[in-house]
Amino acid sequence: MDLEGKNPLFSHNKVTNQRKITGIHCHSSYELYYLRNGETKYFVGDEIFHLEPGNFIMIPKGVLHKTDSETCLHSERMLISFNDSLIDSETRPLLDELCGCKRISLPVNQLYQVEEILHKLETEFEKHSAFQQIMIRLYILELLTLLCRLKCDSIPHENASDKLIRTVSEYISANYANDLSLKSLSKRFALSEGFLSRKFKAVSGMGINEYITHVRIHNAARLLTASSRCSITEVAAQCGFNDSNYFTSVFKKIKGITPYKFYKMNAAVQANGLLS
Repeated sequence: MDLEGKNPLFSHNKVTNQRKITGIHCHSSYELYYLRNGETKYFVGDEIFHLEPGNFIMIPKGVLHKTDSETCLHSERMLISFNDSLIDSETRPLLDELCGCKRISLPVNQLYQVEEILHKLETEFEKHSAFQQIMIRLYILELLTLLCRLKCDSIPHENASDKLIRTVSEYISANYANDLSLKSLSKRFALSEGFLSRKFKAVSGMGINEYITHVRIHNAARLLTASSRCSITEVAAQCGFNDSNYFTSVFKKIKGITPYKFYKMNAAVQANGLLS
């Protein structure tokens, strides 16, 4: 949930769904995820979390993530997105601490405090009163402060499957520029191709080749967004694509525009930012 076309500072989204899987994606804003009811599996960066009611996760901007609630008939979650404009030097430590937490699990006796803040936020979002942005900013900062006061979980207990897939994901993220395939990965981890393919799909909710592609395109977008002098062909090569035409096709399929247009669009945004 990005903020484009919405309030430039923050937005929120409450969703009640039935057995939903989201595609892997990332945002240019921060996202605070709160699971109210049900259960879900959350894939964030290279890690996998099993969330229960009362769990929060802060997702830093630019980090790939996806949810998988396919096995849960009914779940309800709330998302609050905001960008750097909401945070100043005094409140930055709140954000840094939350982004460093693996997961925040609220005890039942403290849930009411969070629900009270969330209710005020939802009410303020809906009524469009005077000084609305100031009130919402205060409520979001109140929520972040409360969460920071609660104990952050240590790395959650991992079963063998989760640990294996996290290790494979970390390897992919560190070696996306190299020649990666199901065959090479199965050889690297001394597993059969069928076993690795089934386990990766079961744990992450996506195919291993799909994940490799998204990691590569994510890093290509990062290179194209930076003040890089690299050509499209060079970016493709640095991200594991041997054919720049194929890279362009895959990039457009995932991002909706070609790498060149993506680069020009971000260059214009950066230029406007420098001029403003």
